[in-house]
Amino acid sequence: MLSPESLRPPQIFRLVCRPALPKDTPDVLELTSKIWEGHDYIPSVWVDWLHDPEGLLAVAEFGGRVVGLSKLTRLSPSEWWVEGLRVHPEYEGRGIASHLHDYLMDHWQHNGSGAIRLATASFRKAVHHLSLRSGFHKAAELTQYVAGAIPGRSGRFTPVGAGEEIEAADFALRHASPTCPSGLMSIGWQWVALSAEWIAQAVARGQAWWWQGDDGEPRAVLLVQHDDEDEATDKLRIQLLACPLEDLVACLGDYRRLAGSLGYPQVSWMTPLDPALEPALLEADFQRDWDDSLFIFEKKEDSSSAGDAALGQAV
Repeated sequence: MLSPESLRPPQIFRLVCRPALPKDTPDVLELTSKIWEGHDYIPSVWVDWLHDPEGLLAVAEFGGRVVGLSKLTRLSPSEWWVEGLRVHPEYEGRGIASHLHDYLMDHWQHNGSGAIRLATASFRKAVHHLSLRSGFHKAAELTQYVAGAIPGRSGRFTPVGAGEEIEAADFALRHASPTCPSGLMSIGWQWVALSAEWIAQAVARGQAWWWQGDDGEPRAVLLVQHDDEDEATDKLRIQLLACPLEDLVACLGDYRRLAGSLGYPQVSWMTPLDPALEPALLEADFQRDWDDSLFIFEKKEDSSSAGDAALGQAV
């Protein structure tokens, strides 16, 4: 005899991408506990992401359970960043990352403008394919170099003063290659187009410096910030270094002295993978700290998407 349960149609679950809600927190904490052996950074930023009024925090829900997440962040009126793409290990290989990426890209196409970027490890081939499929191109490839700080005086560095941001940006743009690939600079673990506005923020923090030649004229612009990613060792990390190649060895040596004068034991630099830079790095006693590298992908708004966005706003 057939039971009532056997007569019921099977449940068919559908993957749904939607804005995240506070009620998703337990599922997200469970999901991220499986990532990087429980050392994922997402739990430390989740609440802030939930309350971001300008970006979009998205989750993928399947059968009433959050099985993936990703974040679209507005860094400036014309710069956006995709970050935090996660899929529960039990649900990998089902296209969930693609659905989340497409969901965020659709939101950006209708609400964003300018440029959108993301960073991913060199070994994450699926993310590379996903990025290229959706119109991104690889703007930069970086890897981390480190060196010990040198105790003593700060070498030939002087602070960039308030009101000198435009001058510093102009100098940096003229000397952006090869130390600033595609004219990008870091703001933590996000990358933006080099501009006076971003340099002004470093100036306000007291972390923007001119490096002077023997004649007292500026030869490089350096932006730095505290790097606390490694709990064992504090580092002073380069946000931006715009420096002619012929001066790079001397400038990096003084950067190590600057860090020592500020009390840091180590320095780091997410360095462009350019063969022209490696001899200078080695001569300045910098060592490569990563076997892999970081790809920065970028997509810029085209005229058709801009027209679509304007039409959507008009309607």
